[in-house]
Amino acid sequence: MSAYLRTGVGLVFAAFALAGCSGSGRSFKNTDVTGADYGKDFALTDHTGKARTLADFRGKVVVMFFGYTRCPDVCPTTLAELKAVKDQLGEDGKRLQVLFVTVDPERDTQSLLANYVPA
Repeated sequence: MSAYLRTGVGLVFAAFALAGCSGSGRSFKNTDVTGADYGKDFALTDHTGKARTLADFRGKVVVMFFGYTRCPDVCPTTLAELKAVKDQLGEDGKRLQVLFVTVDPERDTQSLLANYVPA
């Protein structure tokens, strides 16, 4: 292969590499939900057997995580990440309430959830 051909091939690859680095990525799209009618009320039983509604967490940002205690990887990892976020918020973390909602109520008994949730 001649030097000119190698240089030409190299320039073509460089052009494709630079084209892939262009700044034409997707723009962030958001929706202002201030005053929106989201977050309808709910009634759930917590790990102590107490009935809870959304009103119990008034003034807090509520994050509901749906999972199950026998989940091998995603559930514990996500809960750990949510705890880390809460810790990083410092004093504002007190205004964040994470709720774990089981999708396997037949196996996730109240006593099992009582041990799982605080961990």
